[in-house]
Amino acid sequence: MVMKDYGRSVLGGLLSSVGLPSLGSSSGPTKLEIKHETSTAGSYSGSIKALFNPSTLNIQSAVAWKKIARPASITEAAYALQFNNGGVTPATLSFDLLFDTYEGDPGSGGGWGSLISLPNPTALHTTSAPSGVSVLTYTNKVVELTQINRELHRPPNCEVWWGMVLLCVGPLSSLSQSFTRFLADGTPVRAKLSCTFTASADEEAELRSSDVEKTHTVRLGDTLHAIAGLHYGDPGKWRVIARANQIDDPRALRPGTVLAIPAIR
Repeated sequence: MVMKDYGRSVLGGLLSSVGLPSLGSSSGPTKLEIKHETSTAGSYSGSIKALFNPSTLNIQSAVAWKKIARPASITEAAYALQFNNGGVTPATLSFDLLFDTYEGDPGSGGGWGSLISLPNPTALHTTSAPSGVSVLTYTNKVVELTQINRELHRPPNCEVWWGMVLLCVGPLSSLSQSFTRFLADGTPVRAKLSCTFTASADEEAELRSSDVEKTHTVRLGDTLHAIAGLHYGDPGKWRVIARANQIDDPRALRPGTVLAIPAIR
């Protein structure tokens, strides 16, 4: 799995256990975002934004090579390696998400998420009573990514983005929840979710069906002709996408823009 950067030059090679700085913006650090399917395959219309960015991203992949023994000599090794065609396993992306609602609901302007980019549970407001709310409001949105979707008949596929960097396309394949702080009445207000996403064998396999409505996130270098070719199998149908999104200038596509891809039956 290679991270794809659509906002700047592509990151070189595979990254493993590397800390990434936030992609800065005038409104503060860009937050990691999990886009996911909701009711239509290939349409990533759902969104979950991290309250705090992970400090580390871990990518793991494996390729199996068959060991073949042979007579040893002074000039030759005692074995050789032969590629096993069935020995390539999907790459995985793992990281921890932190959630803290001890100081209030970050979504309503309170809590640590609106103050700092990393959790600091005791440094501020030491003399005032906490206005904490249940952290389950946030963690359950991630848990739902492991549940069978009623419309899709399977758990949803996801796109994991950090700013303009596409980290992974694939389902949330493993999730571990740890709740580490509670109010006096037992309400959980702090949690750590350890997430593992598994890269799809074909990241865009389900995007090629033209008879379902979906969306497309514009990437650096995309053209309407190329997008139409991807989703419809016919670059000449670019006008269908242009009309649906009221695009007057097909050359003025901005990376990150979400386009509606109408169904063609």
